This record gives sequence, structure tokens and C-alpha cells, in this order.
Amino acid sequence: MRRRQFLPALAATVVPLAGCAAPTTSTPTPLSDPQEGELRGQPSLVYRRDDERLVEFGVNASEATDDESDTDMAAFDVYTRRGERVVFDSVRYAFTTSSPGVHPVVYVRRHTVGFPPFTFAESGQRNATIVLLDEFDEFDFSQLPMHFLLSDNELPTELTVSARIVVSERGGGRRYVAEPTTTVELGEA
Repeated sequence: MRRRQFLPALAATVVPLAGCAAPTTSTPTPLSDPQEGELRGQPSLVYRRDDERLVEFGVNASEATDDESDTDMAAFDVYTRRGERVVFDSVRYAFTTSSPGVHPVVYVRRHTVGFPPFTFAESGQRNATIVLLDEFDEFDFSQLPMHFLLSDNELPTELTVSARIVVSERGGGRRYVAEPTTTVELGEA
């Protein structure tokens, strides 16, 4: 039995604002300079505007369950939380490996009942798997916990989780986008 150990490192993509034009509702305002936070007892990135939390993102290792312990699978969780005055528009997770050409085999382990629909999408990158959530009309979730399994058949040394999280103010106001990235090192336990 092979056990995997995760050592997450959080980073954020900083996107400068272009020009001085007022934002429109169709183009989200980039959020940058996240603060360190704690989400479910693990490190997270918190994006704020005027001292109000708009988006929080974190990735952490989780324990394999008894039925998974005999397999070569690494379990990890991805959490996204929104602030009180915004709603989710779309959430995109891209999983890439440190090995060129190695496509990570990612499975959804479990999610909550009544969870928004999600799809696995194709990417132009050969070493990426993408999960997309973009149908929130019937849902008003404040948190999106997703639990994944990574098959380690290819034994990548790192897994990078890049997110694009778009939220909008309730009542059709301004839209915001956060683009955090977390790199998880995979190592023998």
C-alpha cells in the first residue's frame, strides 16, 4: 500500500486593473492581494474588498477512507466560500501536474446532496483536468466543498489546483473574479 503526503503551498495570481474606466456588470473586477486565512482548520486565501470578505479558497489533504486505503489514490479537498453580499456566478478548477504530458486522473469522491451540477471540461493543455460549476440559478450555497481522489498511476511530484471564481453582488451589482492557485506536493509517507 502506498500512502501519499500533501504539503500545500498557497499562491495567488495577481491581475492588475487595466485603465481607469468604471467596471461593467459583464466584465468582473479582478480581486488581488489575498490575505492568509483559515477555512475548515486549514490555510486559505481570503479576497476582500473594503474589508469585506468576498471569496475564500483552500485546498488540503484528507484521509483516505477504509474502502480507499488499499488503492493507489490520494484524497484531497477543495473548498470555496463566498461572502454574504455576493452570489456565485461560476467556479472553475484546473488540475495540472508537474510532469509535462501527464494528465492527472481526478475523480469526484463525494459532494453534498443538492449540490450544483458540475462538468469535467476539456482543456487545451495536455496535462490538465478541469471541473466547471456554472449553474447556480437554483442554488444559494455559501460554501462549495468538493472532495476529490487523484489516481497516482503516473506518480506526479506536484499537483497544482488553479481556480477562477466569479461572484456578483446580490441584486445584479458589480462582479468580481478571484484566481488563486495552490500547489500540492505529493510525496511518499
